[in-house]
Amino acid sequence: MSVYAISDLHGCREEFHAMLEKIAFSEYDEMYIIGDVCDRGKESIALLQDIMSYPNMHLIFGNHDVWLAKYTDLLIKGKKSSLALFAALHTNMDFITWMHYNGGVSTADQFMDLSFPECYDIKVYLDSSRTFYKTLEIMGRKFLLVHSGLGSYCHSSVSLPEIPEYELVWPHIGLDDNPFDDVTMIVGHMPTFMYGDEYDGRIAHGKRKSILHIDCGCVFGRALGCVRLNDMEEFYVSSSYPRVG
Repeated sequence: MSVYAISDLHGCREEFHAMLEKIAFSEYDEMYIIGDVCDRGKESIALLQDIMSYPNMHLIFGNHDVWLAKYTDLLIKGKKSSLALFAALHTNMDFITWMHYNGGVSTADQFMDLSFPECYDIKVYLDSSRTFYKTLEIMGRKFLLVHSGLGSYCHSSVSLPEIPEYELVWPHIGLDDNPFDDVTMIVGHMPTFMYGDEYDGRIAHGKRKSILHIDCGCVFGRALGCVRLNDMEEFYVSSSYPRVG
């Protein structure tokens, strides 16, 4: 059995399926998706539904997953009556930020094109999958999988269950922000080109600490990256999106 980690799919369904083919993903393998399945890309909801159909794929929430889970009820109400949605688009700043500045519009449109049973299936899945980190031990190596690191709780004495959800999905994370000497952290959230040109479209490794940044910026026209935790081999699929940034 192989165990894989991938992050920040952002609706890049074509690239995700190309990655599954590249790694020959099977029912005997496990895939951990470290946040941000939706928004910005072309096929957010179809991609989420694909992931939901695999019992051996596990979602760890990122900030975009938090947004979708937070507003599924509102979107479902909007299918019944546009008044609630109209009001939110004019008064709820968090909803406005998601919709207009972080790619939520396309996700919402795709969601509202679904049948009511499909909408409720997604709501139930997100409610039941609300996980913000995962610890693993593979081949004697300890891992911590988390979307954006530990935020202001990035110190070696931290107790993971005590960290607020916000700190695990929102703060920007530095290249070496791993407080643990005996744990390899796998994170996403920050496209790796933001750490320097040498990381553009590639998985970035901390220079002093054992930490891998695996958001390779697929939706920004770079690549989709994936790492196999059994042996730390890296895999890449080129992006079909235009290059941004």
